[in-house]
Amino acid sequence: MIDVLKDIVLRMIEKPLNDGVQPNIVVPPAVEQAIALPMFVSLTEADKQRAIDELITSLKPSAQSGALLANKDDVNHKAWYKEKKEHIEFNYWNRYRKYLLQKKNWALDVVNKLDDSTDTILELLEDPMEKGRSFDRRGLAFGYVQSGKTAHFTGLINKAFDAGYKLIIVLAGMHNDLRTQTQMRLDAEVLGYENSVKHTSQNKENRIGVGTLPGHYILEVDSPTDRTEQGDFQSTRALTFNKQIMVVKKNKTVLEKLLKACQRSPQALYVSEEDSEGKKGYKIIHDVPILIIDDEADQASIDTSNIYDENGEILEEYDPKAINSYIRQIYKTFSQRAYLGYTATPFANVLINQDAATEMHGQDLFPQDFIVNLPKAFNYVGPAEYFLKTDGDTGKLPFVREINYDEDFAPYSHKKTFEPVKIPDTLKKAMYSFILAIALRRHRGQEKKHNSMLIHVTRFKDVQEKIKVLVSAMRKEILEDVENGEGRGEHYKGIKKQFEDEYNAQKLNAIQKMFPDQFDDYFTAEWSEINPLILGAIKSISVMSINGNSADVLEYADYEDKGLNVIAIGGDKLSRGLTLEGLTVSYYLRASKMYDTLMQMGRWFGFRQNFLDVCRLYTTKDLVGWFQYVAEATDDLRAQLDYMAEIKAEPKEFLLRVRSHPNLLITSQNKMRSAKQMKVNYSNELIQTTVFPIDDEQFYKQNYSAARALIEQIDEQYEMNPQIDMRIAQQNSSHYFWTGVEAQPIINFLEKYQTVASATRADSKYIGKYVRSLSEVGELTNWTVVLINTGGEEEVFTRSIALQRGIKRTGIEDKINNHLTSLKTLISGEHVLFDFSKEMAEKAQEIKDRDKVEKKAKGTTALKIRALRKPTDALLILYPFNNEIEGFSKLVGDLTYANESKPFAFAIVTPETSSEEAEVDYVINESIVIEKDAGAEYV
Repeated sequence: MIDVLKDIVLRMIEKPLNDGVQPNIVVPPAVEQAIALPMFVSLTEADKQRAIDELITSLKPSAQSGALLANKDDVNHKAWYKEKKEHIEFNYWNRYRKYLLQKKNWALDVVNKLDDSTDTILELLEDPMEKGRSFDRRGLAFGYVQSGKTAHFTGLINKAFDAGYKLIIVLAGMHNDLRTQTQMRLDAEVLGYENSVKHTSQNKENRIGVGTLPGHYILEVDSPTDRTEQGDFQSTRALTFNKQIMVVKKNKTVLEKLLKACQRSPQALYVSEEDSEGKKGYKIIHDVPILIIDDEADQASIDTSNIYDENGEILEEYDPKAINSYIRQIYKTFSQRAYLGYTATPFANVLINQDAATEMHGQDLFPQDFIVNLPKAFNYVGPAEYFLKTDGDTGKLPFVREINYDEDFAPYSHKKTFEPVKIPDTLKKAMYSFILAIALRRHRGQEKKHNSMLIHVTRFKDVQEKIKVLVSAMRKEILEDVENGEGRGEHYKGIKKQFEDEYNAQKLNAIQKMFPDQFDDYFTAEWSEINPLILGAIKSISVMSINGNSADVLEYADYEDKGLNVIAIGGDKLSRGLTLEGLTVSYYLRASKMYDTLMQMGRWFGFRQNFLDVCRLYTTKDLVGWFQYVAEATDDLRAQLDYMAEIKAEPKEFLLRVRSHPNLLITSQNKMRSAKQMKVNYSNELIQTTVFPIDDEQFYKQNYSAARALIEQIDEQYEMNPQIDMRIAQQNSSHYFWTGVEAQPIINFLEKYQTVASATRADSKYIGKYVRSLSEVGELTNWTVVLINTGGEEEVFTRSIALQRGIKRTGIEDKINNHLTSLKTLISGEHVLFDFSKEMAEKAQEIKDRDKVEKKAKGTTALKIRALRKPTDALLILYPFNNEIEGFSKLVGDLTYANESKPFAFAIVTPETSSEEAEVDYVINESIVIEKDAGAEYV
C-alpha cells in the first residue's frame, strides 16, 4: 500500500515540483492529505514516515545532463517523433516509469532525465510506422561503468515498442551469465513475466517486475529467448516479427543461427539486381522495423581484421571478424533498421573507419548519425570518486587499500597449473571487511539487501576453483573461531581490530561527509552494537566460483526476501557487464598490461546509496595508477564530447578529434605488438609535465639548460614585464613574463626539454612538432611566456634574472613505476588565464557562472574558456621546483641553481584550431610502456 500512496502523492505534487518548490516542503503535507483516504486506514505512523522519507530521497536532483552530437547533413532523416508523440499510447513506457519510481525508488529527476534522453534518441531514429520507406540509423550511447546503461536501453526498448518497432535484438556480452542477467532484467522490466516457465503469459503467478504493478495488465510482447542456460536463440524458435525481443550472446554460432533464421523467414525476399541494397542472392525483409541494442559495443562487435592494402587504402572486399560479420549481415537483412551501441569505454569504437564496407556485410558499425553522452545520476560513484577524490586530511583514497602480489596465493605471473597454497593476510582482512559490511548494513536496517564480495586474481578457471576451496575453508575457520572462541580467537580479534581501524564512527562519518549525495542520513555504530551481528553475518555468507567450469550461479532474484550474501570468485565473467548486487568489498589483482580494459573490470562502480562508506577495494598500487590515468582520460573524453556538442560538431568530427587526442595513445600502445604510426593533435589543451624521475640528476640538468636558454633568448629579443591589458601584468607578483614571442624559441625549448616517455600527453618532442606544423600556416605565432618566481630566497638564474626557490608541490608515489614521482597537478588556480585581457577574463567568468548553474563538468568549462583564445595565441609557463621541501625531497641529487640542475616543469595552454596541419605523426612503440619494476625512459 505504501507504493500506491507514493504514486498518488507524486501525482499531487507534480505541479509544485515543476514550479521549483523543494521536495522537503511539498511532500509531508501531501502525504498527510493522501493518507486520510479510507484505502490507507491500515497504514501506521511508521508507514507514513517511510513514505515521506522515500519520496524526498527519490526527488533529489540529478547532477548532470547528457550531450548530443548529430549529423548536420542528415538528408535521409525525417523528423517524426515530436510531431507524433502526442498520438502514441505509451503503455510500455508508462508502466516502466511507474516501476522505476515505485519499486526501485528512483529519484524523480533521474527518471525525468531518462525520459528526456530516450526521447532524444527515439527522435534520431526513424518512424517505424511509415510503410515502404527504408532507413538505416546508427548511433552510440556513451555511459558510465555500472551506471544504469541497462536501465537506459530498457527505457528506450519500452518506448520503441510503443512507437511501433517490431523486433528488438539485444546483444549482451560473450558469456551465458551476462546474457541470462540481461534477459532476466528485460523479462522483469519489458515483458512483465518470466517466459522460461511453461505457462501462458497471462498466468498471474508468472508475473514479475512491471507485470506486478497494480492496474497494469500483461502487454503483448514475447521473447524467443529465455533466462535458462539453454535459453539463447535456437533455430527452432519462432520469429514472428511482431513485438518480439530477444537477448543473444555475441557468439559466432548463435549469431549464425539467427542470421539463417532471418534469411529463411517467409518475409525475406530476394533482392533484385538493380536494388541498391545489394545484388541478387541476398534477401531483405521489408516493413519489419528492427532495433539492435549492442550492450558493451566496444567488446567483440569491433572488427579488428586488416582492411587496408599496402598503400593504406580500404580494400573493396575483405573478411571481417566473425561476430562483426554476422551482426552486420543480420542488420543488413532488414530494410528498416536502427543500431545503437552502448559503452562506457568507447576508445575502440572511435577507431572504426567510417568508410569501411563490403557488398556482403554493408557498412561497418560506425555511429555515423549520432553520439549521445548519457546523463550522470547525482548519486553515481565512478572512477573519479574512487581514484581521483582524496581525503582532505590524509590525502589518501578513502576506499582503496593497497596490496601486493603473493607468491603462495596469486603471483604476478602464473600458469593454469598453479597451486595456491594459503590465503594471504590481506585477503583475510578483506574478508573481515566483508563480514563487517554485512553487519553494519544490517544494523542500518538493510538486512534484506544483497551483499557481494569480489575476488578477481586469476583468469584461469582451474586456479579459481582452487582459490574457492581455500576461501571456503577460511570462512569455516573464521566461523569456528567466532562461534566457539569466546572472544579470544585470532579471527574474532582481527575482525574487532578491523572495525576499530576501518569502520569506527570517525572514519565512516568522514566518508559520509565527503559524499553527501550517497547518504540520506549520517550512520554510526559502536562495536557493542555490531558485535552481536558478526556471527550471523558469517553464517549467511556463501562462497561461489563464477566461470564456465562451475555450477555456481548468482541467483539474486531467488533471495529477494532475505538478501544474498556471497563471495564470488572469478575472472573474465566477472570482469565485464555482469552485475554483482550490493558489491561492498573487492580483492583485485591483474597485470598492468590489462589497463586498456580496466574501466570495464571495475565492478565496484555504480550506486551505493547508504552503504558507500563500508565499501573497500583491495588492489595493487600499479593498478591504482592505471585506474587514475584511465579515469582522467575518460573524464577528458566526456568533456570533449560535451564541448563539441555545444559547438554543434558532428560525430565524424568528434571521432576524428578523439583519434588524435593524446589520451588515446596509452590505449593504443597496449593494442600494438609493434611500432605503429598514428596522428596526435594538441588543439585546445592544457598540457602539464607532472611525472619526474626520482634519481636522475642529468635529466634535471638537461631541462635546466633548456629553460635557461629559452629565457636568455627571449629576454634579449622581447620586453620583460610590459604594461599591457593582460592579467599577468595587472597582478602584484614577482613573476617574469614576455609577450609577442614567436614560435621558434618555443620549438627550440621543446626539442631540448626531456619528458618521461610514459607521460604521452606531455611529450615535449611531439608538442614541438605540433607548434612547428601550425606556425608554418600562421597559427601559434604569438606566445606569452611566464617564468614563475616564488618561494623565498633568490639565487642567480641568468645574467639578468634571479629566481626564488620555486613552487611547492607534494610529490606523490607513482603507482605504476617506482622510479618516478608524480604530481596531481602542476598549474595553480587562475594561471591558465595569465594571458587573458580584461574582456576575455570577464567572458571566462560568465562561462564559469553559467556552467556552474547548468552543472557542467569542469573539463567542459575549461575547454570553452581555452577556446576564447585566437588561433595565433598560446601560453607557456615555466615552474622551478622547491625540491627541498617534504614530499618532493624524494628527488635524489644536488638539484640546485648553483649546480645548474634545479627542476623545471612547464605548462602549455593551446587555442582551438581546425587546421589540417594540427595533426602530427606519432610513432607508438610498445617498448615505452612502463611495466612493473622497469626503469624510467625519456623522450
